Amino acid sequence: MMIKRKMARAWTMAALCAAAQLGTAQAGTTTVVVDVTGIAGMDERDAPTNTVREVFVGAGATIDTFQWDVNLTSHDPSYLSEMQLTFSDSLGYGVTFTPGGGDDFTGTASYAGFQDLRLLGQQFQVGSDGLLRLEFHDAYKDLLFDEAEGTWNSGTLTFGVSPVPEPATAALMLVGLLTMLGAARRR
Repeated sequence: MMIKRKMARAWTMAALCAAAQLGTAQAGTTTVVVDVTGIAGMDERDAPTNTVREVFVGAGATIDTFQWDVNLTSHDPSYLSEMQLTFSDSLGYGVTFTPGGGDDFTGTASYAGFQDLRLLGQQFQVGSDGLLRLEFHDAYKDLLFDEAEGTWNSGTLTFGVSPVPEPATAALMLVGLLTMLGAARRR
């Protein structure tokens, strides 16, 4: 009888360890890096002339963090503070970012930083298509339609992405939990 209990405990612990290991591997945050070299900021948000990039991050994945290291040039009379990026799900729900916020002048400047979107309550999930949408635009249209307001000269944007655990991982975790409950009940 004592050997059966020890075996049941050993199997329970093995199942829990396997579930935890797979869960950690699947649920860990990954990073997605996007090169922004040479992208023009054209018109106000949602204009058909804006540059839009779509990056597959996985269905239902959550965008948790954002890091930037970019060099921008605004074209006179547009300001650096007007150059923006909106990163969102396919429907447009997400975050609008202004790297040169407060720099109300024309010119070239570099910006770098990191933001944990969870701390701001701004993390969001992408839809079932798994696409993170990046739209490069301007806050205010100073120049003629279809004329670039500024250029993202170089740099990268890095997104921290938490994927949704795969069904097999969730099932394995459930089996481990049920095994543990079953062993506790027999006690």
